[in-house]
Amino acid sequence: MSQPPRDKAGAPAAKSRVPLNAALLSSAQLARTIIGFLFFLVLARRLGPDVYGKYMFAFSLSEIFSIASDVGLHEYSIREFSRRPELLNQRLAGILTLKTILASTSAVVMILITPLMGKDSSTSMAVVAFALAQIGYSWFYAATIAYSVKQDLHIQAFLWLLEKVLFAAAGITVLLAGHSFVLVALSNTFVQFIGGITAVWIVWRKYGPFLMSTDRAQWQSYLKAALPFGLIVGFYLVYFRIDSVMISFFRGDVEVGLYGAVYNIVSALMFLPSGLVAALFPHLAGTYHSPTDIVDDPFQRASRWLLTLSLPMAVGGWLLADPLIRTLLGSRYAPAATALAVLIWTVPVWFITFLQGNILTIIERQKTVALVGLVNMILNFAMNLLVIPVFGFTGAAVTTLLTELAGLIQMFYLLRKNISLAGTAVTALKVTALAAAMGVLVMLLRGRLNVMVVVAIAATAYGAAVLALGIIPLPEVLVLLGRRRTPGEDEIGPVRP
Repeated sequence: MSQPPRDKAGAPAAKSRVPLNAALLSSAQLARTIIGFLFFLVLARRLGPDVYGKYMFAFSLSEIFSIASDVGLHEYSIREFSRRPELLNQRLAGILTLKTILASTSAVVMILITPLMGKDSSTSMAVVAFALAQIGYSWFYAATIAYSVKQDLHIQAFLWLLEKVLFAAAGITVLLAGHSFVLVALSNTFVQFIGGITAVWIVWRKYGPFLMSTDRAQWQSYLKAALPFGLIVGFYLVYFRIDSVMISFFRGDVEVGLYGAVYNIVSALMFLPSGLVAALFPHLAGTYHSPTDIVDDPFQRASRWLLTLSLPMAVGGWLLADPLIRTLLGSRYAPAATALAVLIWTVPVWFITFLQGNILTIIERQKTVALVGLVNMILNFAMNLLVIPVFGFTGAAVTTLLTELAGLIQMFYLLRKNISLAGTAVTALKVTALAAAMGVLVMLLRGRLNVMVVVAIAATAYGAAVLALGIIPLPEVLVLLGRRRTPGEDEIGPVRP
């Protein structure tokens, strides 16, 4: 039987807060996702594919430029401060100041190039609003470093939720008042600044004054050490968002709106792995340090949960794509159903590759993750360049799925000595069989009942089968929901022999 984790001195490690943190972050992300998804539905329905496409173009462009506002400082700082917590108060001020400078520079560059893109004035103004929002978000993001290192992720969860509530409330107020999508983007800017200031103030009050020195002499070393993390984030952000920008230039705003609607439906599901990994990252970063470390136990436990949750989503979304689109967004978005049927299959792949990338980063292999990101970005861009002009947003959905599968294969190859590929395969086969059975039930009910009723029945039957067959043991679920631990447990769930 595997042994409980120990610290560097060989003593038993302190009681893990990962189950509690995972529950808190996943709960906050679930609430954020629901609020954000409802806001997205209101926004997409209110604006229609054409105007919503302009909004998504501005947002996607700002996401790409946000790479320069962090360059990997966030991930690097969490890993290093988790290993040496005493560095937090010494270096956080410098990280905060550096991120502010980077975000401001990125915003200025983005604003300067906006007139060169040939977009209408409303789209350009939305680009400016999203560019400025990067500055406020950089403050918020810097503050979450402290929450992660101290494992006070309940604060981060609360602020995450508060930010989404304020943004949705402001955006819906603007829409109901009859204002344009530009003011919706500006409301996001306002909320990001308020959220950033609040997050930094809480860090100051809770952990003591830290703005004693910006330590400018160390900035170059920070940037050099963080660069591999920045490349990882940068390559993947470009890969995730460049398709919307390319669709805008090749096919127009309507197709951006259709693709953006589908993409938002699928990406809303990403709260599950992000909450789990955000809770795992600081804990595992303090436990594992070497590229040769065996990380099979935490990987298998996390992947078992992620596969169990994601595969039925893919099957159900594939079978119910058309009625889901019509029910959620209306008939104007019906042409997007085919793209949803394709893109929904990226969900289980995303879930696992997200976990794989973070595990590789923890064991000091971030350069290889960056290389995978570079390969994926080039592959996706090249395929989109060929496919989008001919097949439009549906072709972009296919290239996204193909790129994700390529990334999954690369990640498994990189982790072949650190995890058991056979163990993951066995879990995947079990869950696939059960998800396929659920798919048969969906096919029998499809067209006979309202699509949301079908989803509810299928989800209930699938969940009961998962527990009955022990794929996710009931005690493990109760531990997570009850926020308590039983003898023999470590990070997530019971220790397995």
